[in-house]
Amino acid sequence: MTARAAFHSALDAARDWHAALPAMAAFTDWPDDLRYAARAPVSRPVLPLMERDPGHASPQSARLQAALLAAAPHAEWRLTYTEEEVGRDFLNRFAWFELAGPDGHFVTDQCRITVAYWGRNLFYARHWHEPEELYTVVSGSGIFMVDNQPDLILGPGDTRLHLSNQPHALRTQNDPILVLVIWRGAGLADDPRMVPEDAS
Repeated sequence: MTARAAFHSALDAARDWHAALPAMAAFTDWPDDLRYAARAPVSRPVLPLMERDPGHASPQSARLQAALLAAAPHAEWRLTYTEEEVGRDFLNRFAWFELAGPDGHFVTDQCRITVAYWGRNLFYARHWHEPEELYTVVSGSGIFMVDNQPDLILGPGDTRLHLSNQPHALRTQNDPILVLVIWRGAGLADDPRMVPEDAS
């Protein structure tokens, strides 16, 4: 399968996932200005791990999981954070790519749709960003943490909303997690930023 075909299959599966999840459909409309952009693939150490251990998918999420795994070798995978911020082990077992957005494999200014994977037993410390964000779990599971709210263990088909500039964190335990995330609002092209350890 060519890169273009793989990304179109992933986009089709993501669009159907968006339509099937009420929380996602309510969060934002599916973008109507998508334009495919050929981008050179960038590999990361996490990719073989993700291929071996993508996490358990539900019957509803299996198609999207398969489409994302097929697109993975062609994707421009990113890390965002430095080793000083998160450690080498984290960088070896995490990465993300922009399926659609200002700098995505499909270009749109209406939202940002990203795909991310964390291996087992990883802690993604408190971070924040200006756009509002909706996580949707494709496979695996994780503990989602938001300041002043109960922790939630989420699995395939579950969602978690993060408001603008709201600190939040994620921890995996015995499962990895593969997610499709959508952003809306200002700052779509910006990267998340870690909350300083001494911040309240």
